[in-house]
Amino acid sequence: MNRISVGYLRNSRITQENSISTQKSLIKEYCKNNGIKLDRIMIDEGISGSGDKTKDRDGYQNIMEMVKDGKVDNLIVVSISRFGRNLGEIYKSVELMDKMGTKFHSVKENIDDSVYGRFVLNLLGSLYEMELSICKERTRDTLRVRKENNKVYSKIPYGFDRVGDDLVENSKEEKMIRKMMRLRNSGKSYGEIVDYLNRNRYKNKSGNKFSRGNVSWLINSRLKENYSYIG
Repeated sequence: MNRISVGYLRNSRITQENSISTQKSLIKEYCKNNGIKLDRIMIDEGISGSGDKTKDRDGYQNIMEMVKDGKVDNLIVVSISRFGRNLGEIYKSVELMDKMGTKFHSVKENIDDSVYGRFVLNLLGSLYEMELSICKERTRDTLRVRKENNKVYSKIPYGFDRVGDDLVENSKEEKMIRKMMRLRNSGKSYGEIVDYLNRNRYKNKSGNKFSRGNVSWLINSRLKENYSYIG
């Protein structure tokens, strides 16, 4: 199979400083200086690289399909920002190219198949992992604070109702949780508790039958929070 070298160009606005014609010239010059025969140029013009609009970038999608099929030897862009504005998307795309033997070139960042180019790509991967970790940490902190202040922080838990942005106790469901705790304290297994609940047609928060996982999670969550249950 003949593998080809592809230049990818993108602008979100025709009036941007790096116009399509400028990007095309820079890519052609780069290929000439590095002995790369440029076989095809694919363009996404007037399309943002951010957010869900990535799905509408036909040029980008076509290139990545060609990469998956092992048809691309080199992919050349003027800069990483022209390839995409989402670090996660860029990293995953470059990771796929590496797996399929496609060499990624970025003219402005001087990324190629050299030692320096590999270093920059590894740095990109490290930044992506750091970004994920920071996002997860922020999410955990937000959920913890909202939970501590009785604010809705995820799905509405069994035992509570949502009133505006607050969680308020559902007395009927809270009573059922206390019943579960009493059954558990009397030596009943989770399976036996589930059988009791479903036999009496009690429903979980979604309106479905209780499962062992539902019951186990409810009981253990309350035990961790040091709730005091009075029979």
